[in-house]
Amino acid sequence: MINASQDFVAAMTSPVIEVYVRLELLDKDEKHIQYIEQKVGSDNIGDISVDSTRDIRRMFTITLDNSEGQFTWNEGGLIWIDNKLVKLFIGLKTITGIEYVPQGVFVISQPEATHKPNANTVTINGQDKWYLLTGNFGKFTHITTVNKGTKISEAIKIIAGNAGVTKMIIDDADAVLPYDLTYQIGQNRGQALKDLADKAFTDDERAYEVFYDVNGYLRFTPVKDPLSEAPVWSYKVDNDTLYAGSSRKLDDTELFNHILVFGGSSNTAEFRTEIIVTEQDPKWTGSPYTIEQIGDRMFAYNDGNPDSNIDTQSQCDARAAFELKKRLQYTEKTSFDLAPNYLHESNDIIEIVDEKNGVFGNYQLKSFSVPIKPKLISAEAWKVRKVIS
Repeated sequence: MINASQDFVAAMTSPVIEVYVRLELLDKDEKHIQYIEQKVGSDNIGDISVDSTRDIRRMFTITLDNSEGQFTWNEGGLIWIDNKLVKLFIGLKTITGIEYVPQGVFVISQPEATHKPNANTVTINGQDKWYLLTGNFGKFTHITTVNKGTKISEAIKIIAGNAGVTKMIIDDADAVLPYDLTYQIGQNRGQALKDLADKAFTDDERAYEVFYDVNGYLRFTPVKDPLSEAPVWSYKVDNDTLYAGSSRKLDDTELFNHILVFGGSSNTAEFRTEIIVTEQDPKWTGSPYTIEQIGDRMFAYNDGNPDSNIDTQSQCDARAAFELKKRLQYTEKTSFDLAPNYLHESNDIIEIVDEKNGVFGNYQLKSFSVPIKPKLISAEAWKVRKVIS
């Protein structure tokens, strides 16, 4: 969750709020150029979209008043396709003044200027810095080899550093590359970073992810365990939690109770783990997810092919256990509305209590939109369930 003062929280949960938007223009080296600030009025439109299931987690579109011409884009202007960045802030008027909180660091794309008899506006689009690791920007420009035995965390640093990334927070990971990895000219750096994060899976069932955070840092960090973290916000049916109703849905498209994992460096599996949720195993007595209850739903990891990153039986066992937990942990998805909350990040653990439709307990926030002009936010969260005791 994004840090803010109690004054900000009080202003955000009050019946009437006064909102401001601040754009900090940065050059391609992220050096400050200038601030542009506006009070959000009835003519301002746009939103910030956040989704942890996308590579580019944060995007925004904002249409702002350009009557003074400061947003007019052109060659050499403040707004242009020269890889300038913008750090976006939302501000609220509090009892001590206007307080701003960050909403992401974005690459400017596709600016659009509109002039009509009654309006002079500019629409600015932004995508978080993962944009620079994809498409035309994200290609390897020379053959790059990362040697066998290199720590995954160090390999992440090497590839990100070669791509010009200087702001990164890379957690240490014990996992190492089981073989040399060579990337050819034209391959995608972002995909390489994602593949490396997948290889960081360890014997204790820790999985890793790589993404850009709200402050523009490339993060390599363990995937959050929703069962071990306390909720950062509680949404309930009362007047001060911002909650405005929800729709609960059972989604079994990713529900599997039979997991099969193969490991090894050849086409023939050297390691094999199979887990079946069955009433024949006392561990699953009373579970609603057994094959006897809902049928045999098999998930073959890596499309049933041996994963060369799994080079021990214990890693194979751990991956199977992790996949089972992931495939059973989220079977309920909740779409809900709330008054603007500018402090959420994707994958935040939240509590929702709405007895009218059975929404109760901890959920993991997967996607949401933050409107620039105050109105209800649409969000989706996945129910967190304990699978194995």
